[in-house]
Amino acid sequence: MIGVRTITTVMAKDGQESALKALMLEVAELARQEPGCLRYDLWQGHANPAEFTAIGEWQDEIAFQTYYRSAYLEELMREIPDIIAHPLDVQWYVPVG
Repeated sequence: MIGVRTITTVMAKDGQESALKALMLEVAELARQEPGCLRYDLWQGHANPAEFTAIGEWQDEIAFQTYYRSAYLEELMREIPDIIAHPLDVQWYVPVG
């Protein structure tokens, strides 16, 4: 059973799509190696290739918080301000039934 599902959306500034994609792919690879990560997928917008959505599934809140506080995610947050159009939209959900 999935304990936490995360949906993160981010938009690259014009001309920064490749740079953002490379960073997001690196985070996806590292996230998949985290204990308690059940799944981590990265999607790129078809109509708008500057838009990226990451969907993560975590065993429980502790696994998600371990990822969320990881050094590589902190590094991403330091690196992306100059290449994103607006702040990350990070939402997390828990099952209701």
